[in-house]
Amino acid sequence: MYRNKRGRTILWCEKMRCIVSQQIRLIMLVFFCFLFILSATGLALHYEQHAREDKVMSELAVLIPENLKTPPAANDNTSSMATTDSLQIHQTPTILAQYRELYKQNTDMVGWIKIDGTQINYPVMYTADNFYLSHGFDKEDSNSGVPFVDKRCNIDPFGTNTIIYGHNMRNGTMFAELLSYKEEAFFREHPLIHFDTLYAQQTYEIVAVFMSQIYHNSDMVFKHYDFLSADNAAAFDEYIANINALALYDTGVSASYGDELLTLVTCAYHTENGQFVVVAKRHS
Repeated sequence: MYRNKRGRTILWCEKMRCIVSQQIRLIMLVFFCFLFILSATGLALHYEQHAREDKVMSELAVLIPENLKTPPAANDNTSSMATTDSLQIHQTPTILAQYRELYKQNTDMVGWIKIDGTQINYPVMYTADNFYLSHGFDKEDSNSGVPFVDKRCNIDPFGTNTIIYGHNMRNGTMFAELLSYKEEAFFREHPLIHFDTLYAQQTYEIVAVFMSQIYHNSDMVFKHYDFLSADNAAAFDEYIANINALALYDTGVSASYGDELLTLVTCAYHTENGQFVVVAKRHS
């Protein structure tokens, strides 16, 4: 009788060990499956994020003509200054009170762009390498970037034509609302652009609104983004005639040699490498 009981006890213990072992194996299996799913999900999200970033960057790249995508050579003197140190050395006026704190936070700031009645109300940056195409005011990575001046433009002082690029964000921020100027009625309600330098408040009247694109360097066509200055009245008048020929409607505002121009550019999708352009002249 004793032996039978002992035998049954041993059998029961073996059975329990088997059950526990199976449960442990099941738990381990579930655990490793969970780790696998977690890793696979993380990897998928990683690639998805990179895909989104690549898409955004490819769209952002539309803003910049091919010949502007590399930093200028050391002896490139197409811009009057290439570093913020130069800005600090040459600056003599007093920075406007409303921009002093912002300038302390980021000395790449060269002005402020605003169009009343729209979301366009941002600092304007300048560097020699299109840095703010993909970085925010805090210099952290940013899909939306910050409006920035074409690196070839003069900014100390500003020259004949100041070109400012801004991304056409789907949420309506940055320069997305520029496309509202397709409609003449919108222009009639928003005919002015405010572009302050660090030292002076400035207002610009819109001269022309048009659709364009980035062309190949070899294309023998009018390239609005290559007009930065004019040596004479004939060159200036030729540029104005070209943009008027592209204009979606007559704004009733003309410009003449000696006027300071402001050009706002954002992405557009009417054609490959499309751009939407608003040109204005400084209000005297």
